[in-house]
Amino acid sequence: MLKKILRIATRKSPLALLQSNFIKKILLYFYPHLIITLIPIVTRGDIILHRSLSKIGGKGLFIKELELALLENRADIAVHSMKDIPNIIPPELCLSSICSRGNALDALVSNNYQSIDELPEQAIIGTSSPRRKAQLIRYRPDLIVHPIRGNINTRLKKLDEGQYTAIILATEGLKRLGLRNRISQIIPAELSLPSCGQGAIGVQYRLNDNNISLLLKKIKDKNTEFTTKAERAFCKKMNAGCQIPIASYAILSKNKLWLRGLVCSPDGKISLSGERIGKPNFGENMGNELAIELLNKGALKILKNIFFDKK
Repeated sequence: MLKKILRIATRKSPLALLQSNFIKKILLYFYPHLIITLIPIVTRGDIILHRSLSKIGGKGLFIKELELALLENRADIAVHSMKDIPNIIPPELCLSSICSRGNALDALVSNNYQSIDELPEQAIIGTSSPRRKAQLIRYRPDLIVHPIRGNINTRLKKLDEGQYTAIILATEGLKRLGLRNRISQIIPAELSLPSCGQGAIGVQYRLNDNNISLLLKKIKDKNTEFTTKAERAFCKKMNAGCQIPIASYAILSKNKLWLRGLVCSPDGKISLSGERIGKPNFGENMGNELAIELLNKGALKILKNIFFDKK
């Protein structure tokens, strides 16, 4: 018998609440008998804004409190941006990609320039992502990259105050918040390969909760599952968190999965990339194989140097 009450753990940021309400709306469409409540939770990642994520524990800081709510049975599911979910999650929990994936690419936001090519020399660009920074300065080594933290509206305010010439954000996050007009350029994947899972919504739930598994079955998106599983397999095999300039992006078309992966040195001077094309249900194998290829080509040395520098 399906549940009658569903508790959704969510961050308190505007984007997180919007995504959780979106999932709530879809679930109510299929299951109008449900009583769904949102449980907003403030995470450490939301509180500690004066330090970079790579120095305080990585993206997992955005979901630890939500996972704890699941493990303590204070919530039934937790809704996340898929890119915020670490490669390894607690063994007591499951992860599913929910609904069709949005635009996975990065976006340049500027009040005066329409593309990265138009930016003047020594322009100050805001991003706290090592992945974005490494790829940006690889393409434009003359640019100056400064860290920026906070939710999307906070970052836009800092841009509007003149603290930055431009900032880089996730395209889909801007679109979901109705801020499409702020996008100056959707950056091609060839210039900035996206983060693993970017543009997708993920839901965690307890491993043996069959009721929840049945509830989510109708709103799972098979294509998104294929692409995000391949991307996450690549990053997991690399054993790399958000402090590493690493990217993976998969596209599914005509029953073919095209997976691209990239690892950079933090200064963008060394870049290793590769790709795989295969059947969708072999995506995780493709991700593992591509990671092994890049590790053997020199990515392992890049990773060791980064970890050594941080000690």
